[in-house]
Amino acid sequence: MSGILRVEMVLFSLIFFIYIIRSINKNVFLLKNAIRWLIISVGLVVVAIFPELPEWLSKKLGFETTSNFLLIMAIFVLLFIEIKNSALLSKQQNQIKLLTQELSILKDKKEKK
Repeated sequence: MSGILRVEMVLFSLIFFIYIIRSINKNVFLLKNAIRWLIISVGLVVVAIFPELPEWLSKKLGFETTSNFLLIMAIFVLLFIEIKNSALLSKQQNQIKLLTQELSILKDKKEKK
């Protein structure tokens, strides 16, 4: 890997990490929801600093090229994030339904008085 590409990867990874930290500080993300993005950004920094690591892992796991390994890893990470988001969305939809029902009951009780 060329030196320029390595420097660009480190800079991009650090910018991404700083963006996540600033988003948490500005309350764009809740910390519990941003932990996975922090982990991903730290992983990007590690891979940018040690590019031999994904090459070594891809060879150990039997991938023909490192890019195939990185693509599969990205797909798995995105699938995991999507499953977590779907579970959170389902939970919130159930909470909204419950709150709507409770509000309707309270309004009905108030009108009967």
